[in-house]
Amino acid sequence: SAFLHGPLYRWSWKFWHHRLTRGGRWFAGLSVAAVLFFGLYFSLYVQSYILAIYVIVLWLPCVPSLFRAPRARLSVRHPERTLTGTKVPIEVEVTNEGGRAQLDLSIAGWGLPLPLDIVPEEGMSVGTLAPGESRTVRLDLTCGKRGVYTLPGWRLSSDFPFGLVNAYRIVREQSKLIVHPTFLPLQSLDLPTGRRWQPGGILTAASTGDSFEYAGNRAWREGDSLRDIDWRATARHFGGEGGGLVVREWREEYFLRVGVILDTHVPRAGGNAARAARLATLERAVSVCAALSDALAERDYLVDLFAAGPKLLHLTAGRGLAYKEQILDELALVGPTDDEPLSQVAPKLAEDLEKLTTVICLLLDWDEPRRAFVDELRAQGVGVRIALFTDSETVPPFHDPDLRVLTPSMIAAGNVAL
Repeated sequence: SAFLHGPLYRWSWKFWHHRLTRGGRWFAGLSVAAVLFFGLYFSLYVQSYILAIYVIVLWLPCVPSLFRAPRARLSVRHPERTLTGTKVPIEVEVTNEGGRAQLDLSIAGWGLPLPLDIVPEEGMSVGTLAPGESRTVRLDLTCGKRGVYTLPGWRLSSDFPFGLVNAYRIVREQSKLIVHPTFLPLQSLDLPTGRRWQPGGILTAASTGDSFEYAGNRAWREGDSLRDIDWRATARHFGGEGGGLVVREWREEYFLRVGVILDTHVPRAGGNAARAARLATLERAVSVCAALSDALAERDYLVDLFAAGPKLLHLTAGRGLAYKEQILDELALVGPTDDEPLSQVAPKLAEDLEKLTTVICLLLDWDEPRRAFVDELRAQGVGVRIALFTDSETVPPFHDPDLRVLTPSMIAAGNVAL
């Protein structure tokens, strides 16, 4: 109705839930009952007016709270990143900027996204602050779903004098929180390398802080760097036949470059139950992808991550190019797609395929288009590993030696080997 969307309803809802405390809501109900009793049974013999006078005496000192707000400054500190299902400690420093004491202050979250909850829900008591005094309190934030969130602000309130009415103001201090997918380390990782090596490993991975591998000495050639002269070997060489300068020779290291393809196909067909099961499977795939990225980062592999969701994701990570946190930041944003993701990934993958030695496919299906996709990778000389995620504990009989079937219990127990 028009009333439910009108300003009067919104004001009433905010007054009932924000202005009145929990005790104030109970007392408001009792006050209405007392006034009705006074109106229906007004009599000097019953003396119902005494109860009404008590109610009025308690409510009158609370009226100024409707027209004032606490004067204080907030400084909020919390980690920028966390994992799904964990508690984030939030430290809030409250400083009294008014000229008089601020009594019975408390701090609570305001406008938080649905997957985030403040603990305790009703907020944390700050107490009484003298003019200029500061105090730091801690709240915990629980994160039920991965993603990138904005914490819009905080509600500073005071329920002085009787704990019935809140005087409050909203402090709009935005901060960013990235919730990474939670994961358990892989049990083992044994990757086929195909027929390619990625040349220029150190130059590709980082421009500073590394040196080439020493290969031996040779005679000086025109254009060689003076820094490569081996003076001790030159001294020995001058004593023998031929004479001349001797330089050190270096050879470039070769790195493994691994492509990781995350299947994000969650069709809408099949009903809500089927879609919910598929979304849960996607979350398990994202979790394993995070564990895989962690394992590859420890081995100093170059990683190309491909995923198609609301937008195509392609991230190249390795020493000097990106950190593991950046991969997890991107995985926090990966969402489902109704369309076949391989059609979006394949053109981008083809551009870098000649540089890849191994491609790991994290798939939610094992149908004909995906088999053809994997066969094409093998035909290009790339080593392939396939992780197939199911929503049941029954493992279908597959005869592909590179395919690993991962059930929900295996992932929950951390029993994942690729």
